[in-house]
Amino acid sequence: MNILIVEDQPDKKENIELFLHNYYTCSSHLNISTVGSLRGALRALLLCDTYDLILLDMSMPAFDTSSSYFDGSPESYAGHELLEQMKLRGISVPVIVVTQYSSFEGGAVTLEDLSQNFYEEYSKFYFGHVYYNSGNDNWKLDLEQKILGLKVQNEPS
Repeated sequence: MNILIVEDQPDKKENIELFLHNYYTCSSHLNISTVGSLRGALRALLLCDTYDLILLDMSMPAFDTSSSYFDGSPESYAGHELLEQMKLRGISVPVIVVTQYSSFEGGAVTLEDLSQNFYEEYSKFYFGHVYYNSGNDNWKLDLEQKILGLKVQNEPS
C-alpha cells in the first residue's frame, strides 16, 4: 500500500503515520510518503503514479518553505486546489481529507458543507473527511472506517 500524506503540521503528520503503521501491521508493503505543501503534493503525484491513497490536509502552504522565498503561510483551501488539479489532470487516486478545522471562511462554510461539495465535484476520487482532534482518538476510528469503506468499494465483485 502506497500512501501520500499531505500535511504541514509535524505532530499531526506523525500521529497519522503512527496510526497507519498500527492499522497496517499485517502489511509488509506499507510505503508512506509525506509532503507539506500544495506544490509538493502536486509534484509527488506527477512523479509517482502508484499511490493507493492520499490523506490530505485542507490548510497548508502553497509552496515548500525550504525551496522558495515564500513565507509558507497556510492557505485555507490549498487542499481544495489539489483536488481541482487532480481533476484537471485526470488523477483519480482516492483522497480522504484529514483536517482539524470544523469550519472555513470565518465559520461561513462548515466542514460538512465543504465535504458535500467535494463529493459532488470530485466523486471519482473523494472518499470523505475526518475531523482531526489531537485531544481524543475519535479521528482514528473515523479514518479506520473510511479506509475500510474504501477497501470494500475497491474489491472486485
